[in-house]
Amino acid sequence: MENQHEIGQILNEVQTISDSYERVAEVTGENFNIFSILQMESDEVATHSRFIAELLNRKGRHGQKDKFLCNFIKLFAVDSNINTAKSQVTVEYHIGKVEIEKGGRIDILIKDDEDNVIMIENKIYAGEQYNQLLRYYNAFPKGKLLYLTLFGDDSSQESSKGIYNNISYENDIITWLEECKKDAVNVPILRETISQYINLLKKLTHQNLNKKMNQDIISRILKDKKSLTAYKTLFDLSKDLKKEIIKDITQKIRIMLERKGFINIETMDIDKDRGRLAQFETPTLNANKLRFVLNFESNNYSNLILGFVNVEPNQAQDSRLLELIKNEFPKAKQSAWWNFYMLYEEYRDWSFTGLSEIYFDNDETFYKDLENKIDRMLAIFESRVEL
Repeated sequence: MENQHEIGQILNEVQTISDSYERVAEVTGENFNIFSILQMESDEVATHSRFIAELLNRKGRHGQKDKFLCNFIKLFAVDSNINTAKSQVTVEYHIGKVEIEKGGRIDILIKDDEDNVIMIENKIYAGEQYNQLLRYYNAFPKGKLLYLTLFGDDSSQESSKGIYNNISYENDIITWLEECKKDAVNVPILRETISQYINLLKKLTHQNLNKKMNQDIISRILKDKKSLTAYKTLFDLSKDLKKEIIKDITQKIRIMLERKGFINIETMDIDKDRGRLAQFETPTLNANKLRFVLNFESNNYSNLILGFVNVEPNQAQDSRLLELIKNEFPKAKQSAWWNFYMLYEEYRDWSFTGLSEIYFDNDETFYKDLENKIDRMLAIFESRVEL
């Protein structure tokens, strides 16, 4: 009973701290982020590769010459012989037709006039392609190959062993950007743009934007042994709490799908934090050996995508369907298994913040948006079948 009282006190005080910092954020405009507003958060090429490449480019519009590139090399490629004063930066550098061990497009290539090279393979949510890093390494075997992911993940492919260094957005890129921001201290627009991008990366890597608030909360938890014990109790409940919220959301999704008369409905195994959230079929989808699927591509209920999945392997892809879908959903893509898919931008990451927005929304915005997307996609598919 005493522990329950302490838990209640901590929750109330943490809420008070959080509310005060939220008010400050509203006044200062800290929550305003142009990348988020324009829904550019997860676009690997158009947002992340191009922004990073622009900063690395000595001829970039930032006007800082090779300062940012020098910072980058000191942090991640100190063994590179790149002559920064003679460097060129290219996004999506083409190295030939994709074959087993060569070809493809390198996300960011830094090259000087003596053919010294730094290659950056940039992954936000997309999966690795077959032999991708090996193909890039074979194009420039004496170059420096960096594998950039949100959390510094290792390559999943055996062929990549020993040929790359991994770096993360979570720590490495943010550290580099903080150095760039110092160099841009007297260039307000550039400095604040870098700050906005840092805040975007912190959002994508689940870091609180306000370190001082975090420290205030930590100080409160460490006030005494009872407080720390109470926090430990809350922390131990976090996984079960998340499961309970997702169980409720999943059930509401199923009810919506049943109400619409879909068939062969399946929903998430609540003990898993990756994979299928929900799937269903219609008679027409079934006749064309397709099913509609919502799928978490990454662990911890993240990288949610939706679209039409092929029922059978090696099934022919419908390029015309993708073309029609892209007229309404320009970011739609196709892969070996997916006849078409796209990232669910608005709800891609089910962190506690994202889940609370769904769970406590009395207007049920998520469910209405999901139903609307399903209806639009199925209407396009049905029109395609009728052609």
